[in-house]
Amino acid sequence: MPKVFISYSHKDEIWKNRLQTQLAVLEMEGLLSVWEDRRIALGDDWYPEIETALNTADVAILLISADFLTSKFIRGEEIPRLLKRREQEGIRVIPLILKPCPWEKVAWLSAMQGASKDNVPLSGLSKYKQDTFLCKLAKQIQGLLEENKPQPNSKPPIKIDRLPTVKGKFLGRKKDLKLLNEAWANEATHIVQLIAPGGTGKTKLLRHWLNQTSNIPNLIAWSFYSQGVSANKQISVTPFFEHAFEKLGSPRQVADFVNEADHKRVNRWKDMGEYLAELLRDQRCVLVLDGLEPLQHPSNNRGSIKDSAIRHLLKSLAMHNNSLCIITSRIAVYELSDYPSPKVISHKLQNLNQNEGVSLLRSLGVNGDLKELRQAVKEYGRHPLALSMLGNLLRLRYQGDVLKRKTLKNLSTPSKSRPESREAFKVMQAYEEWFSGTPELALLRLLGLFDHPIDLDVLQVLWDTPIPDLTAGIDEGEWQQAVSILREEHQLLAQQDGEKDLDCHPLIREYFGQQLREKQPQAWQQAHEILYAYYKDLPAKHHPDTLAEMQPLFHAIEHGCHAGLHQHVFDEIYWPRISREKQYYLNKKGFIGDDLAVLTHFFTQLWDKPSNYLNLKTRAHILQSMGHRLRALGKLAESIKPFTAALKLYESLGDSQETTITASNLIEPQLTLGNVRDALLSAQSAAHSEDPKLIRRLQTFSIFARTLHQAGQRQEAYEQFLEAERIQTLDDPKYLYLHSLSSFRFCELLLELQQFAEVKKRAHYALEIALDSTHPLYIGLHQLLIGRSLLNNQLLEADEWLSKALNSLQEAGNQDHLPRAYLAYATLYRHAQNFELAHTHLQDMFNIANSSGMRLHLTDYHLEMARLLVAEVTPPNLSLSAVEQNAVTKRRAGGVASKTIAFHITTADKLIKETGYHRRNAELTKLKYYLG
Repeated sequence: MPKVFISYSHKDEIWKNRLQTQLAVLEMEGLLSVWEDRRIALGDDWYPEIETALNTADVAILLISADFLTSKFIRGEEIPRLLKRREQEGIRVIPLILKPCPWEKVAWLSAMQGASKDNVPLSGLSKYKQDTFLCKLAKQIQGLLEENKPQPNSKPPIKIDRLPTVKGKFLGRKKDLKLLNEAWANEATHIVQLIAPGGTGKTKLLRHWLNQTSNIPNLIAWSFYSQGVSANKQISVTPFFEHAFEKLGSPRQVADFVNEADHKRVNRWKDMGEYLAELLRDQRCVLVLDGLEPLQHPSNNRGSIKDSAIRHLLKSLAMHNNSLCIITSRIAVYELSDYPSPKVISHKLQNLNQNEGVSLLRSLGVNGDLKELRQAVKEYGRHPLALSMLGNLLRLRYQGDVLKRKTLKNLSTPSKSRPESREAFKVMQAYEEWFSGTPELALLRLLGLFDHPIDLDVLQVLWDTPIPDLTAGIDEGEWQQAVSILREEHQLLAQQDGEKDLDCHPLIREYFGQQLREKQPQAWQQAHEILYAYYKDLPAKHHPDTLAEMQPLFHAIEHGCHAGLHQHVFDEIYWPRISREKQYYLNKKGFIGDDLAVLTHFFTQLWDKPSNYLNLKTRAHILQSMGHRLRALGKLAESIKPFTAALKLYESLGDSQETTITASNLIEPQLTLGNVRDALLSAQSAAHSEDPKLIRRLQTFSIFARTLHQAGQRQEAYEQFLEAERIQTLDDPKYLYLHSLSSFRFCELLLELQQFAEVKKRAHYALEIALDSTHPLYIGLHQLLIGRSLLNNQLLEADEWLSKALNSLQEAGNQDHLPRAYLAYATLYRHAQNFELAHTHLQDMFNIANSSGMRLHLTDYHLEMARLLVAEVTPPNLSLSAVEQNAVTKRRAGGVASKTIAFHITTADKLIKETGYHRRNAELTKLKYYLG
């Protein structure tokens, strides 16, 4: 749909609203869509949204006034982009003079044809003439869009179909098909989630619906399950975005977002996800994201999306979508839980009903009495995969006799992890007994070495290596025959036409992999050793740069650890080639979740028991690294486990230096979770330890000062920060001031002491150092400091710095620091009396802090929420005494609002007492005055 972009100053919002009302008539008829910054999704950062809108608009309207022409953001960001697109792409840019201003003296504007020939300011006309003019302008815009409208069928239909091949006849599911048909017909439905355990038939249902629905002009169907289904699996979304951009005719590719982010410090993944959403909105299409669970945290972590680009794609589509996105997963997407039906529909797919189950068995050649068929369906839990395999087994081995099901043995080792798959595993056990000693069983067990479809070239590596009791003695012809039998006769394997990847249901891989590991441990180990050697040599570069290039190394680590080669894998792959030793490459690039997923392979129990195959020093290092990654992702409670285990190991090794460092690392999670008293004890112990290395003494004094500050001991904290800076000068005289985290901690104290000029000086200094190191966390924290230092009197400039800070912190991915940015933004919008956006950012802050148990951030949330609610009911610029203003505010608030304000104040009070977060005592006292 053609898009109209409205560029305006917020001081002219009334004029924007009047123009938008005229355009809304055309928008409701499906003739155009209007974009202006109030349409930014709740909780989203506005800069990438505006950037995407600027890049995709067909017509831009400029609402000209003196306020417009003096806006730094409009002149620095919006106008240059629009003029460039006007010159290069020919988009129409139409100025509309709202109020008298010296617009003729603005070179780029005076040369442009305005909305009216004489450019009379709109404010000088009568209201009737104003409405008449705006109506004509709306029609003019629609006419321009009609001229540039592409002719029907000017583009070939888009079709990307990467769904897995599914075997067997489709039966029943009438209600589920009806739901999908209604969702596709209803433009108010943006996303449908099909949620069900493995083997329920999600992909089969989707494949049938797509095949039977003829009015889908464009299809992008992608399966993430094909890259693995385990909760800790590392997968890359880059191939999906690359294919989608290519098929949608995007002038931008994935590399463009990475390069822009490196130069501008913007959030590449958020920008990329929202850009793809905008491209999809230009089409009438179905987007299928099949098997999304590898991109989700396990159900005990609510099913939230690990990948930032996919997360922002889904949030953007949930808000605005003229097509349909269909997700299949074992767990619902947490980020979509707040969107109501019919905008987002979460549908739990059930097992087959009894009649459908009977029909399925009969279609597979099972015969017998109806009562017995119904009993068989009941015994196997109406589970589609179990019944499909049972039907094939009975047909091929027992001539379809349903009574022979009674000869199948119960599971020798029932699955505790997947009780819903017990019946399917029972049939697999029967297949295992039937195939005993055959190439078919060997092939199924080889597939169990992987948790993703496997290229025949990789299987060939295993076939060519004689592994006793697994591949030895089986020739090439027998392997190929086994593939054919399992695929064609038993329908246990799938292979798309023309594709080399061999696939099977993930539950089949899981079962036969477990059997190989338990019954033939030596063969299991040898096979994984072969795969480790194969994958580690695949990358063309010794140091791959992108996640996609690193994928073979991720596979190598997984297989090497399965083979028990943990120490060798760490020394040969992880430390030198992925981490690049102390560069911590993935972490530095913002791929914290990916690094976490790789590290999990070195553990026998998350989060505090690394493999005994690692030496003690490596175990301690792995634990320390795991703690840092968990903390950065906002999993503070979990991070304490590996940090504590690492501390014990370093103490047992007699490593006083690492013991001090690890003790310091424990302090920040303790602080954020609200254990200020415990953190203070830990910090005092660390600060008084004798560490000969000055840089570590600097760090311990810095964290000690931070803890004192949080405990409300400002003077003592100030003195300890000065001591930290003195130690830094001794260690490296080239640094004038503290930098990195130490700088941020000290400047937070200086902000409270209202030393704003000192903060700006120090923050700019530390920011330059951070920019040289391209560390997004340190960059973001110091951009945040600069923005906060401007909140009292320079809101526009503060807005620009806070936007940069939020982008940098989102790119860094450190969940424990993001609430600080949302808090600062809420404060900015409170000062600007944009209360709606202030509430939005506070909600974003609360969502992170509450889900992770960050009690100090929760305290800050309640304090700022109380200030915001008071501001909403306080008359602006009221010339009264403080007592009189307080009385007026209370009267305006009324009973309900007063109770809400009181709730936030008393909750903050309670949290401060529980945590020892006395840094906020003065703020609390000031708010308590409101309560009288």
